[in-house]
Amino acid sequence: MIEYHRGLLADRVRTDAYRAAIVATVRPGDVVVDIGCGSGILSFFACEAGAARVYAIDRGGMAGIAQFLARHLGYADRVTVLQDESTAVELPERADVLVTETMGSLGFDENIAGSILDARTRLLKPGARIVPQRLGVSVAPVELPEPYAKHVTWWSEPRYGLDLGPVRVFAANSIVFAHIAPAAHVAEAAHIIDVDLTTARSTLFRGKSRFIATRDAAVHGFGVWFDATLAAGIELTNAHGGATEWAQGFLPLDEPLTVTAGTGVDLDLETDDGKVWRWRGRAGSVSFDQTTLFAAAPYAPAK
Repeated sequence: MIEYHRGLLADRVRTDAYRAAIVATVRPGDVVVDIGCGSGILSFFACEAGAARVYAIDRGGMAGIAQFLARHLGYADRVTVLQDESTAVELPERADVLVTETMGSLGFDENIAGSILDARTRLLKPGARIVPQRLGVSVAPVELPEPYAKHVTWWSEPRYGLDLGPVRVFAANSIVFAHIAPAAHVAEAAHIIDVDLTTARSTLFRGKSRFIATRDAAVHGFGVWFDATLAAGIELTNAHGGATEWAQGFLPLDEPLTVTAGTGVDLDLETDDGKVWRWRGRAGSVSFDQTTLFAAAPYAPAK
């Protein structure tokens, strides 16, 4: 846990971008809510920007670390740490600002939209400022033979004299995290989902695109990454492998699709608050339809 958050703090691209956005957003005397506060770093930035009170919320064990650091840094009189789900918290007052860094590699996969929608309804004043303001998703068909072999094809070979092959279908419907270099792209990337988090009324998001292959390749799946507007003029993205603590998401296919330059690849991507993803479409005459609902076999309790 500590090591994971050390990595987040060491990510200067991420942390400096959030600090700049908080300085641009928080005004002296503001009440701030920090969802998924982790070490409390964003809450401390809010105090530096003049916040009168900060409610730092984290469901995990880092809540104790945030509370410890708030005392150590002299912010205990302004930072109240709550160890709970943000959707279960009740606050004594509504906040002027919400800050949250609950973005996964695919942007929405830490349920950021649902927690913000709930906070806007119950925890924030009308017209409250939110960091991030906007969150988008971009996609490209990719050729990734090594990650595909490791995470999907691996199951096709007998292991220890046992046939584990049926597990391959679950592996092929699972999200893989990888650093995807632009050289792996088989077509130009497309920005297909864009959400204004200050006004969104739903957690269901969907986008479509037609890609044109720029070279002959085997398409092993789709690379996915996010871009966020934290505040006016302050952007953050994990588009470039290794530039931030985030990797990119890789949505594999059941079987690689062989394409030649000029082949059209159609994709329809949808998610419900990052809890479930579905990717379907067609390349040439071959169609696919996959979902993380099939990422594991259902458990049947013993009778």
